[in-house]
Amino acid sequence: MATLVDAWGVAHGITDGTKIGRDPRVDVAVLHASVSSEHAVMKHADNQWHIVDNSSRNGTEVEGTRITDHQLTSGHTIRLGDVKFYFWPDALPKMEPPRGSGRTAPTRRDELVFSAKVTTPRGHQLDLRQRVDGGVLRIGESSIELAAMEFGLLQLLVERRRTVTDPELAYVAWHEIADALSFRSVQADSENVRELVHRVRRKLASVHADDLIESKRGVGYRLAGEPG
Repeated sequence: MATLVDAWGVAHGITDGTKIGRDPRVDVAVLHASVSSEHAVMKHADNQWHIVDNSSRNGTEVEGTRITDHQLTSGHTIRLGDVKFYFWPDALPKMEPPRGSGRTAPTRRDELVFSAKVTTPRGHQLDLRQRVDGGVLRIGESSIELAAMEFGLLQLLVERRRTVTDPELAYVAWHEIADALSFRSVQADSENVRELVHRVRRKLASVHADDLIESKRGVGYRLAGEPG
């Protein structure tokens, strides 16, 4: 057994065949838009560790060099998309990951991995919290359950809104959404994304938060609220 240490110093044990990716069902879940659903896999054979990229969208780097299959040694820096880990060839003690609003971190599959507070244009306070197979949105005393892709859409919009200062640049194009989320159809198109957005809006309407997602024809979708 070896260890990946994330940016907050949390140790994640790995074994031969450990999968790393954005899908909460993989062995080490990294809930970040830059990470593919099944981004990479760890291999151990002949007393050597390798990381193998799984044709990820944003690639895997070891010590700053993009790789497809690379042997690892103690202290190597690994980057999956925009998320960095340190490799250690031995098992390290487990510790609790940091908590907090808006925290996105690798985690065991039974833990909360993403949360955010958002103020809608109408002034409602929303609380988004991710779970293993989706998430929950709370507003006052009301709450709605969101499936994994539904929550993934909101997470993408929240993360984009947080990373840009100009709201006009916060739109996420349909093809970015299709690329980031695990649609059943391999060739997801704008209609698949539009239906997903409509489905989420219908759920949001049940708690009077249907103004949370704004769309602009030919541009994409954005979070209309203000993330905290």
